Amino acid sequence: MAHDEEMKSVVEAAGVLGISPHTLRAWVRGRRIPFHRLGRRIVFAPTDLQKFIRAHRVPAHNQAAR
Repeated sequence: MAHDEEMKSVVEAAGVLGISPHTLRAWVRGRRIPFHRLGRRIVFAPTDLQKFIRAHRVPAHNQAAR
């Protein structure tokens, strides 16, 4: 994580991912997504969010193979 990287709150990170904050909190409870705990506060590194998005990419079917 870069030192100048601004951490995202649950609401901000949910916006980046296009999901509700409630869903993101459930993912945190299930340890489905990397996060940082600062006391009671949950925050997310933007690079972790981008890696998570890339890791969950579903490629298109190859139309030529049909």
